[in-house]
Amino acid sequence: MLWKKAWRWLLLVFCVILLSSCSIDSHMQEAVKVEDPYESETEQDFSGLVISYWALPHGESTLVRLPHGKTMLIDTGTAEDWSVLSERLAEQKLTRLDYLVLTNDLPEHVGGFSFLTEQILVDTVILPKLTQETIRRETKLRNAQKQLAVETNQVLALDEEVSMHVLLPDEPLFLSPQNNSLVFRLQHGDLRFLFTSGVNEKAEERLLGRHADQLKAEVLKVGDEGSNQGSSQPFLTAVDPQVAIIQTGKPRDKMKDGQTEVLERLGESWAETYMTSRDGSITILSNGKDYRVLKQKK
Repeated sequence: MLWKKAWRWLLLVFCVILLSSCSIDSHMQEAVKVEDPYESETEQDFSGLVISYWALPHGESTLVRLPHGKTMLIDTGTAEDWSVLSERLAEQKLTRLDYLVLTNDLPEHVGGFSFLTEQILVDTVILPKLTQETIRRETKLRNAQKQLAVETNQVLALDEEVSMHVLLPDEPLFLSPQNNSLVFRLQHGDLRFLFTSGVNEKAEERLLGRHADQLKAEVLKVGDEGSNQGSSQPFLTAVDPQVAIIQTGKPRDKMKDGQTEVLERLGESWAETYMTSRDGSITILSNGKDYRVLKQKK
Protein backbone atom coordinates (compact mmCIF):
# COMPACT_ATOMS: atom_id res chain seq x y z
CA MET A 1 0.00 0.00 0.00
CA LEU A 2 2.82 2.38 0.83
CA TRP A 3 4.41 1.94 -2.56
CA LYS A 4 1.08 2.73 -4.23
CA LYS A 5 0.73 5.95 -2.26
CA ALA A 6 4.32 6.90 -3.09
CA TRP A 7 3.67 6.20 -6.76
CA ARG A 8 0.59 8.42 -6.72
CA TRP A 9 2.55 11.24 -5.13
CA LEU A 10 5.33 10.89 -7.70
CA LEU A 11 2.77 10.93 -10.50
CA LEU A 12 1.16 14.05 -9.04
CA VAL A 13 4.52 15.85 -8.76
CA PHE A 14 5.39 14.88 -12.33
CA CYS A 15 2.08 16.29 -13.63
CA VAL A 16 2.61 19.56 -11.75
CA ILE A 17 6.11 19.93 -13.19
CA LEU A 18 4.85 19.12 -16.69
CA LEU A 19 2.02 21.64 -16.48
CA SER A 20 4.35 24.28 -15.08
CA SER A 21 6.85 23.79 -17.90
CA CYS A 22 4.07 24.03 -20.48
CA SER A 23 2.87 27.23 -18.87
CA ILE A 24 6.39 28.68 -18.91
CA ASP A 25 6.91 27.64 -22.54
CA SER A 26 3.57 29.17 -23.49
CA HIS A 27 4.44 32.40 -21.69
CA MET A 28 7.84 32.54 -23.36
CA GLN A 29 6.28 31.97 -26.77
CA GLU A 30 3.83 34.82 -26.17
CA ALA A 31 6.67 37.12 -25.10
CA VAL A 32 8.74 36.54 -28.25
CA LYS A 33 8.54 39.46 -30.67
CA VAL A 34 9.57 39.25 -34.33
CA GLU A 35 11.59 42.04 -35.96
CA ASP A 36 11.34 40.86 -39.57
CA PRO A 37 7.89 41.68 -41.03
CA TYR A 38 8.12 38.66 -43.34
CA GLU A 39 8.81 36.31 -40.44
CA SER A 40 5.83 37.58 -38.45
CA GLU A 41 2.65 35.55 -38.54
CA THR A 42 0.41 38.32 -37.15
CA GLU A 43 0.68 41.95 -36.11
CA GLN A 44 0.53 40.87 -32.45
CA ASP A 45 3.92 39.14 -32.57
CA PHE A 46 5.62 41.96 -34.52
CA SER A 47 7.92 44.35 -32.67
CA GLY A 48 8.04 47.26 -35.14
CA LEU A 49 5.63 49.90 -36.45
CA VAL A 50 2.10 48.65 -37.20
CA ILE A 51 -0.33 50.80 -39.21
CA SER A 52 -3.90 49.57 -39.69
CA TYR A 53 -6.02 51.41 -42.26
CA TRP A 54 -9.44 50.32 -41.12
CA ALA A 55 -12.36 49.55 -43.41
CA LEU A 56 -15.35 51.65 -42.33
CA PRO A 57 -18.72 52.06 -44.09
CA HIS A 58 -18.47 55.84 -44.50
CA GLY A 59 -15.43 57.60 -43.06
CA GLU A 60 -11.75 57.16 -42.28
CA SER A 61 -9.85 55.94 -39.23
CA THR A 62 -6.33 54.52 -38.95
CA LEU A 63 -4.60 52.98 -35.95
CA VAL A 64 -0.84 53.34 -35.50
CA ARG A 65 1.01 51.18 -32.98
CA LEU A 66 4.46 52.62 -32.44
CA PRO A 67 7.47 50.30 -31.95
CA HIS A 68 7.73 50.93 -28.20
CA GLY A 69 4.05 50.38 -27.47
CA LYS A 70 2.43 53.81 -27.76
CA THR A 71 -0.76 54.06 -29.82
CA MET A 72 -2.14 56.75 -32.11
CA LEU A 73 -5.54 56.90 -33.81
CA ILE A 74 -5.89 59.09 -36.89
CA ASP A 75 -9.50 60.34 -37.23
CA THR A 76 -12.64 58.66 -35.91
CA GLY A 77 -14.88 58.06 -38.96
CA THR A 78 -18.52 59.18 -38.99
CA ALA A 79 -21.04 58.78 -36.19
CA GLU A 80 -22.59 55.92 -38.22
CA ASP A 81 -19.21 54.17 -38.28
CA TRP A 82 -18.88 54.01 -34.51
CA SER A 83 -20.24 50.47 -34.06
CA VAL A 84 -17.59 49.14 -36.48
CA LEU A 85 -14.82 51.32 -35.08
CA SER A 86 -15.72 50.26 -31.54
CA GLU A 87 -15.35 46.59 -32.56
CA ARG A 88 -11.94 47.27 -34.09
CA LEU A 89 -10.74 49.00 -30.91
CA ALA A 90 -12.09 46.14 -28.77
CA GLU A 91 -10.27 43.59 -30.95
CA GLN A 92 -7.04 45.46 -30.18
CA LYS A 93 -7.96 45.49 -26.46
CA LEU A 94 -7.54 49.26 -26.42
CA THR A 95 -8.86 51.27 -23.51
CA ARG A 96 -6.39 54.14 -23.87
CA LEU A 97 -4.74 56.09 -26.69
CA ASP A 98 -1.53 58.08 -26.35
CA TYR A 99 -2.43 60.25 -29.34
CA LEU A 100 -5.61 61.06 -31.24
CA VAL A 101 -5.08 62.99 -34.49
CA LEU A 102 -8.02 64.99 -35.86
CA THR A 103 -7.18 66.08 -39.39
CA ASN A 104 -10.20 68.31 -40.13
CA ASP A 105 -13.73 69.14 -38.99
CA LEU A 106 -15.64 67.07 -41.57
CA PRO A 107 -18.06 64.35 -40.37
CA GLU A 108 -16.13 61.62 -42.23
CA HIS A 109 -13.12 62.35 -40.05
CA VAL A 110 -14.41 63.51 -36.63
CA GLY A 111 -18.00 62.23 -36.50
CA GLY A 112 -17.16 59.46 -34.05
CA PHE A 113 -15.17 61.66 -31.66
CA SER A 114 -17.79 61.97 -28.90
CA PHE A 115 -18.46 58.19 -28.89
CA LEU A 116 -14.74 57.44 -28.79
CA THR A 117 -13.95 59.71 -25.86
CA GLU A 118 -16.82 58.22 -23.84
CA GLN A 119 -15.18 54.78 -23.99
CA ILE A 120 -11.47 55.40 -24.60
CA LEU A 121 -9.09 57.50 -22.51
CA VAL A 122 -7.15 59.86 -24.80
CA ASP A 123 -3.92 61.34 -23.50
CA THR A 124 -3.19 63.97 -26.20
CA VAL A 125 -5.32 65.29 -29.07
CA ILE A 126 -3.26 66.51 -32.05
CA LEU A 127 -4.95 68.96 -34.44
CA PRO A 128 -3.89 71.55 -37.04
CA LYS A 129 -3.20 74.96 -35.49
CA LEU A 130 -4.83 76.95 -38.30
CA THR A 131 -8.19 75.18 -38.02
CA GLN A 132 -8.16 74.15 -34.36
CA GLU A 133 -11.09 76.39 -33.42
CA THR A 134 -13.45 74.92 -36.05
CA ILE A 135 -12.47 71.39 -35.03
CA ARG A 136 -13.05 72.21 -31.36
CA ARG A 137 -16.51 73.57 -32.14
CA GLU A 138 -17.45 70.60 -34.28
CA THR A 139 -16.26 67.99 -31.79
CA LYS A 140 -17.05 69.94 -28.60
CA LEU A 141 -13.46 69.28 -27.59
CA ARG A 142 -13.08 70.26 -23.94
CA ASN A 143 -10.35 72.61 -22.81
CA ALA A 144 -9.53 70.15 -20.04
CA GLN A 145 -8.38 67.60 -22.63
CA LYS A 146 -4.68 67.83 -23.40
CA GLN A 147 -4.27 69.32 -26.88
CA LEU A 148 -1.34 69.87 -29.20
CA ALA A 149 -1.89 72.27 -32.11
CA VAL A 150 0.69 71.65 -34.85
CA GLU A 151 1.76 73.77 -37.81
CA THR A 152 3.61 73.41 -41.08
CA ASN A 153 7.26 72.27 -40.88
CA GLN A 154 6.85 71.09 -37.30
CA VAL A 155 8.39 67.72 -36.46
CA LEU A 156 7.14 65.65 -33.53
CA ALA A 157 9.07 62.73 -32.06
CA LEU A 158 6.27 60.24 -31.36
CA ASP A 159 8.73 57.73 -29.92
CA GLU A 160 12.41 56.85 -30.25
CA GLU A 161 11.98 55.54 -33.81
CA VAL A 162 9.04 57.36 -35.41
CA SER A 163 8.58 61.06 -36.16
CA MET A 164 5.65 63.05 -37.54
CA HIS A 165 6.44 65.75 -40.15
CA VAL A 166 3.65 68.33 -40.63
CA LEU A 167 3.20 69.61 -44.22
CA LEU A 168 -0.23 71.31 -44.26
CA PRO A 169 -2.39 73.34 -43.65
CA ASP A 170 -0.59 76.57 -44.47
CA GLU A 171 -1.56 80.21 -44.95
CA PRO A 172 -3.73 81.47 -46.49
CA LEU A 173 -6.63 79.17 -45.67
CA PHE A 174 -8.52 77.53 -48.53
CA LEU A 175 -12.26 78.05 -48.90
CA SER A 176 -12.98 74.29 -49.10
CA PRO A 177 -12.68 72.64 -45.64
CA GLN A 178 -11.06 69.44 -46.93
CA ASN A 179 -8.09 71.43 -48.32
CA ASN A 180 -7.40 72.78 -44.83
CA SER A 181 -6.85 69.23 -43.59
CA LEU A 182 -3.79 68.18 -41.67
CA VAL A 183 -1.32 66.53 -44.05
CA PHE A 184 1.69 64.81 -42.52
CA ARG A 185 4.32 62.15 -43.08
CA LEU A 186 5.38 59.48 -40.62
CA GLN A 187 9.07 58.58 -40.82
CA HIS A 188 10.24 55.21 -39.55
CA GLY A 189 13.88 54.64 -40.36
CA ASP A 190 14.18 54.65 -44.14
CA LEU A 191 10.42 54.28 -44.70
CA ARG A 192 7.86 57.07 -45.15
CA PHE A 193 4.09 56.99 -44.83
CA LEU A 194 2.14 59.97 -46.23
CA PHE A 195 -1.31 60.81 -44.83
CA THR A 196 -3.34 63.24 -46.95
CA SER A 197 -6.71 63.26 -45.12
CA GLY A 198 -9.34 64.81 -47.44
CA VAL A 199 -7.23 67.17 -49.58
CA ASN A 200 -7.72 67.54 -53.31
CA GLU A 201 -5.83 69.08 -56.21
CA LYS A 202 -5.69 72.65 -54.82
CA ALA A 203 -3.90 71.52 -51.68
CA GLU A 204 -1.73 69.16 -53.72
CA GLU A 205 -0.54 72.16 -55.75
CA ARG A 206 0.39 73.90 -52.51
CA LEU A 207 2.30 70.82 -51.37
CA LEU A 208 4.14 70.60 -54.67
CA GLY A 209 5.05 74.28 -54.49
CA ARG A 210 6.32 74.28 -50.91
CA HIS A 211 7.22 70.71 -49.95
CA ALA A 212 8.04 68.91 -53.19
CA ASP A 213 11.22 67.43 -51.70
CA GLN A 214 9.33 66.02 -48.70
CA LEU A 215 6.50 64.22 -50.51
CA LYS A 216 8.20 61.02 -51.60
CA ALA A 217 6.77 58.12 -49.63
CA GLU A 218 6.69 54.36 -49.87
CA VAL A 219 3.07 54.27 -48.70
CA LEU A 220 0.37 56.83 -49.59
CA LYS A 221 -3.01 57.14 -47.91
CA VAL A 222 -4.95 58.49 -50.93
CA GLY A 223 -6.79 61.77 -50.31
CA ASP A 224 -10.56 62.26 -50.08
CA GLU A 225 -11.49 58.55 -50.32
CA GLY A 226 -10.10 58.36 -53.85
CA SER A 227 -12.09 61.31 -55.19
CA ASN A 228 -11.28 62.45 -58.72
CA GLN A 229 -10.80 65.97 -57.31
CA GLY A 230 -7.39 64.86 -56.08
CA SER A 231 -4.49 62.46 -56.70
CA SER A 232 -3.33 64.47 -59.71
CA GLN A 233 -0.60 62.99 -61.86
CA PRO A 234 2.03 65.62 -60.86
CA PHE A 235 1.31 64.88 -57.20
CA LEU A 236 1.53 61.10 -57.65
CA THR A 237 4.77 61.55 -59.59
CA ALA A 238 6.29 63.49 -56.69
CA VAL A 239 5.12 60.97 -54.07
CA ASP A 240 6.05 57.96 -56.23
CA PRO A 241 4.32 55.49 -53.89
CA GLN A 242 4.96 51.77 -53.91
CA VAL A 243 1.66 51.21 -52.09
CA ALA A 244 -1.51 53.33 -52.25
CA ILE A 245 -4.46 52.83 -49.92
CA ILE A 246 -7.95 54.17 -50.57
CA GLN A 247 -10.18 54.18 -47.51
CA THR A 248 -13.72 54.08 -48.83
CA GLY A 249 -16.91 52.21 -48.17
CA LYS A 250 -17.87 52.27 -51.85
CA PRO A 251 -17.16 49.15 -53.94
CA ARG A 252 -15.54 49.78 -57.30
CA ASP A 253 -18.75 49.18 -59.27
CA LYS A 254 -20.42 51.97 -57.24
CA MET A 255 -17.65 54.49 -57.78
CA LYS A 256 -18.10 57.36 -60.18
CA ASP A 257 -16.20 57.43 -63.48
CA GLY A 258 -13.85 60.08 -62.11
CA GLN A 259 -12.86 57.86 -59.21
CA THR A 260 -11.97 55.00 -61.53
CA GLU A 261 -9.69 57.50 -63.31
CA VAL A 262 -7.80 57.87 -60.02
CA LEU A 263 -7.33 54.10 -59.91
CA GLU A 264 -5.96 54.24 -63.45
CA ARG A 265 -3.53 57.02 -62.53
CA LEU A 266 -2.34 55.03 -59.54
CA GLY A 267 -1.84 52.04 -61.82
CA GLU A 268 0.18 54.14 -64.23
CA SER A 269 2.33 55.21 -61.27
CA TRP A 270 3.09 51.51 -60.60
CA ALA A 271 1.55 51.74 -57.14
CA GLU A 272 0.12 48.57 -55.65
CA THR A 273 -3.36 49.86 -54.84
CA TYR A 274 -5.69 48.62 -52.10
CA MET A 275 -9.31 49.65 -51.49
CA THR A 276 -10.77 48.95 -48.05
CA SER A 277 -14.21 48.34 -49.60
CA ARG A 278 -12.71 45.52 -51.66
CA ASP A 279 -9.74 44.31 -49.61
CA GLY A 280 -10.93 44.98 -46.06
CA SER A 281 -8.73 46.66 -43.49
CA ILE A 282 -5.10 46.95 -44.59
CA THR A 283 -2.26 46.54 -42.08
CA ILE A 284 1.36 47.40 -42.75
CA LEU A 285 4.25 46.06 -40.68
CA SER A 286 7.47 48.10 -40.80
CA ASN A 287 10.86 47.62 -39.19
CA GLY A 288 12.22 50.84 -40.69
CA LYS A 289 13.88 49.09 -43.62
CA ASP A 290 11.39 46.53 -44.89
CA TYR A 291 7.62 46.43 -44.78
CA ARG A 292 4.85 43.94 -45.40
CA VAL A 293 1.21 44.48 -46.37
CA LEU A 294 -1.48 42.32 -44.75
CA LYS A 295 -5.05 42.21 -46.00
CA GLN A 296 -7.92 41.58 -43.63
CA LYS A 297 -8.79 37.92 -43.49
CA LYS A 298 -12.30 37.35 -44.85
